Amino acid sequence: MKTDKLLNELENSLDSEELLHQIKTEQQEEQVSEEKVFSQKRWIILLISILMVEVGIVIYALQASQKIVLVSPEEQALLEQQQAEKDIKEAKRLSVESKRTIKYPPLPLATWEEAETELLESIKLLEEIPKGTTVKKEADKLLQTYRQDYQNLRQQLTFEKTATSKLVTSKKLAIQASVIVQNPPHPPEVWEKAQTKWQEAISLLQEIPQDAFVFYEAVEKLDLYQVNYQAVTTRLETQINRELRTENRGGN
Repeated sequence: MKTDKLLNELENSLDSEELLHQIKTEQQEEQVSEEKVFSQKRWIILLISILMVEVGIVIYALQASQKIVLVSPEEQALLEQQQAEKDIKEAKRLSVESKRTIKYPPLPLATWEEAETELLESIKLLEEIPKGTTVKKEADKLLQTYRQDYQNLRQQLTFEKTATSKLVTSKKLAIQASVIVQNPPHPPEVWEKAQTKWQEAISLLQEIPQDAFVFYEAVEKLDLYQVNYQAVTTRLETQINRELRTENRGGN
């Protein structure tokens, strides 16, 4: 009897394991099925989104095409003529403004650059006037004049730019010379280096022409730099003599 009871319990246990395995298998199949459905839904949503974007683009293109106005050749020619008349008028105004800007030289570099910008804009407007307009011939004549004006302006601008550059470089050398000799005493080599920088700064100032805008500032700096050059030269000579005396004493 005990043996039969054990056999029955074992059979029931095996049946339970098979049932549990079956349940797990069914759950896994349901989970896979749900994942497939979810994935399909995501693809459907993505496709719908793409279609909506494409439809939006098509609608926008249709709306834009409705706004395009077809212009006849006669109307196009009239529009070009009107624009050409406006452009040549503006070009003349800019040229006059450019000349007014540099009317009373000498002038700072920034003023010459402003005049250059105005004249370049004037030339650009004339160059864009199309053939077939009634003002094209006048525009071509003005272009010759304005281009020559531009060449003259560029020469003066380059002249002022060179003078300004020399003044700026001279100031930098003066600062360097001043920094070198801070906190003396120094050996002769240091004073010689400062002396050289002061001499270079002075030479640059002396190269600035009288009709340059920065000439008067250069004159003021020149007086100061020459004083500093003499001071450094004196210190250099003093230091050299001092070292010579020290050497002589040591030799004796």
